[in-house]
Amino acid sequence: MKRAIWIIPVLLCSVACFAQQPVPQTALNQPQSVAPDLRNIAIGPGDLLEIDVFKVPELTLKVRVTDSGTVRLPLLGEVHVAGLTVEHVEEQLSEELVERNFVLKPQVTVFVAEYATQGITVLGEVNQAGTYPMFGPHRLFDAISAAGGLTQRAGSTLTIIHAGDTADPQHFTYQVTNANVNIDVDLQPGDTVIVDKAPVVYVVGEVNKPGAFLMENNTDITVLRAIALANGPTHQAALRHARIVRHLPSGVKEIDLPLDKIMRGQIMDSELRPDDILFLPTSKVKVTAKNGAQAIIAATIGMATYGRF
Repeated sequence: MKRAIWIIPVLLCSVACFAQQPVPQTALNQPQSVAPDLRNIAIGPGDLLEIDVFKVPELTLKVRVTDSGTVRLPLLGEVHVAGLTVEHVEEQLSEELVERNFVLKPQVTVFVAEYATQGITVLGEVNQAGTYPMFGPHRLFDAISAAGGLTQRAGSTLTIIHAGDTADPQHFTYQVTNANVNIDVDLQPGDTVIVDKAPVVYVVGEVNKPGAFLMENNTDITVLRAIALANGPTHQAALRHARIVRHLPSGVKEIDLPLDKIMRGQIMDSELRPDDILFLPTSKVKVTAKNGAQAIIAATIGMATYGRF
């Protein structure tokens, strides 16, 4: 019994000593998301300021920073504020009010209602294109998420124009899985992201609905799929004389396509490439091999020009 009583203080001492052990440094170094201190963000052109000077109604107003970085205030005139923080502007206005003998002990409050220079602009194939306020560095996925994600018409390329280097835009190719982009790029306030539209294939000639069809979600389109999107061939279509007009680095190439055999399942379906033109001629007119591709391209351009796509 005495031995058990002696052990209890020892255990209590051990527990107390363990509780006083310092937290491992690795735990302190874990990244934590810290909200940005808006009072430490520099004011820039286009920002909207709310200024309030206690008991000075002339200086209780909203004013937008001009392109030259100034604001025009009653009593004080032009005041340069670009590059300053909210605290510095408050101090500057207070000093000028005292120096000009307007207020002995001014109480100045400045609030930035809109940070025009602290946003990232997202354009192109996103659900809600626009400029979104993002303070400090962010990732590409943050900007696309703020814009409501990608549309079904989004392509596999995007362009990033950095605010400090507008002459050298960056172009990226990505893959989309569940509307998520698989590239991770740092963005800064003032950057612009442009999501390109998905490539298209054209179906022209003897089909019920000629047009340009998007390769949505960066998926491939086969010949039969393209024909289905065009509501099928007409009764006058010469299926055995169908062809694909394809643009290659070496020039334009015509590819004979036995569509009749593909539709009967006698040969495998073929995949179309971006900007391919699938042409179904009429059985009453034969297009010569010499000018066939150029005629098809001209007809396609003409339909696009007059809004039939």
